[in-house]
This record gives sequence, structure tokens and C-alpha cells, in this order.
Amino acid sequence: MNKAQVVILQASLALWLNAFSLPVLARQELPKDRSTPVVFFDVSELPARIDEPRLHESDKEFALDCAVANRSGEQLLGIRLLLMVVDPAGKLRSRITWTERAELAMYSIKTFAFHPEISGDLRSTDKIFLGIDEVIGRETIWRAAGSERALRAYSRGEHDMVPGVRTFANKYDPRPGMKVMPLFKKN
Repeated sequence: MNKAQVVILQASLALWLNAFSLPVLARQELPKDRSTPVVFFDVSELPARIDEPRLHESDKEFALDCAVANRSGEQLLGIRLLLMVVDPAGKLRSRITWTERAELAMYSIKTFAFHPEISGDLRSTDKIFLGIDEVIGRETIWRAAGSERALRAYSRGEHDMVPGVRTFANKYDPRPGMKVMPLFKKN
């Protein structure tokens, strides 16, 4: 072997080693995702949909990171969520409902970090299911009738049960730019 062939061989060997070692180094540098995936049960008649929900624990507090999509032509103000923890045998371990402020413009999507109050530890074998119980809009309130029963059936693999959605006028949240007039005159 002459000197030129040795240099080419060394360069080839260096490139070959470099090509196989970079993916290993890249994998080692990535932070480990310690979040738990959450299965979302979508009710198409509700104006809100949750995408890519993941639950993680930090400082003994749980956070549900997700994106919420508004499928309606009305501004959304809040959302009432239902979360179920089910063991591998299908037994319900816990059920949590809570309301979160979620201001969202019409026909838009935004990321949120919701904070369910989960008591106890989650096991690595648990499955977590999420559903929407109620959506509060500027003008309308949408309520999924039987959402808990439908989510429980969904967690057992029964995907044919869909809750009915009822709508109500939102008489509680003031409209933007609206002035509240006092009922009596101050002296």
C-alpha cells in the first residue's frame, strides 16, 4: 500500500465511524420524555377537541399538556374535563372532573397546560382516558349528556356509545363592551 491509499483508507474509516457514532450520541443527548400518553374521547358535536394530550408530574403536581381546537364560530371561555385512570384489568382506579379557563378564538387552536388534582400515584401500567363534559362559550354552553358513562364504555373498548350534546344560552358571562347598570341608586 502506498501513502495515498493509506490516507484514503484512514479517511474512509473515520467517515464510517463518524456516521455510526453520531446517531448514538444524538440519542444520548435527547431528554427522556417522562410524560404519560392520554387517550382522548372525541364527541364531534362539541365545539372543542383536544389534540396530543400528555400527562406529566412535576413537584407532586400533575399537568396535562395538550392543544385545544375550537371548531365553532364562537369564542370559547372555558372547558370542563373528565379524566379516568383505568388499570390493565379494566377496573376504574380514579375519576377526576375539573374546570379550566380556556380562552380560544373562533376556529383556532392553542396549547394549554391544565392541572387536574390527581390524588395517589399513577402506575406505569395504568391507562388514562380524557373526555370533555362541558364547553363554555361566550354565547352558548354545550353539555355532553352521559359523557362519564360514554367515556367509561370507551375505556372498555365499546366505541359505539356517544353522548348527546345539549346547548344552553350563556346568561352568566358578560358580553364584551357591555355595561352593567346598577339596579338601585346610591345616595
